[in-house]
Amino acid sequence: MRNRKVKDLMSDQPCMIAPDASLQEAARMMANVDCGFLPVCNKNDVIGIITDRDIVIRAISRGKDPQKEKVLNYMTNDCFGCHENDYLEDAADKMHDYKVSRLIVRDSKGQISGVLSFGGILRKNADAKEVANVVKHAIRKEVA
Repeated sequence: MRNRKVKDLMSDQPCMIAPDASLQEAARMMANVDCGFLPVCNKNDVIGIITDRDIVIRAISRGKDPQKEKVLNYMTNDCFGCHENDYLEDAADKMHDYKVSRLIVRDSKGQISGVLSFGGILRKNADAKEVANVVKHAIRKEVA
């Protein structure tokens, strides 16, 4: 049953970070809002994403100083999105197709209105059948 839309389960008003911000600023922002993912933006134009994993694996594990290193140098350039009025199953299909667990959500004007995360779908107030349907789409096997 296709009834829930992305806007029903997305995290709205996501924090965004500038590409010239330090990794420490990014980590502090993630800690303050309890998330592991920030869109990297020039104004409202998404140019990439930075995750807590990017900071740890790409920088800290290699001895880089998070106070000096910039988000731009450690972010992932590829970022994928959906529309807030898309059905959850369609968003889950995109997550599967692009092998990601988070999508940038845009409104009808093309502005960033939220972030949809696979974990967020599981934590929000979706019923068990709905979650099972979304999971089915996210992990569907390719038919040969």
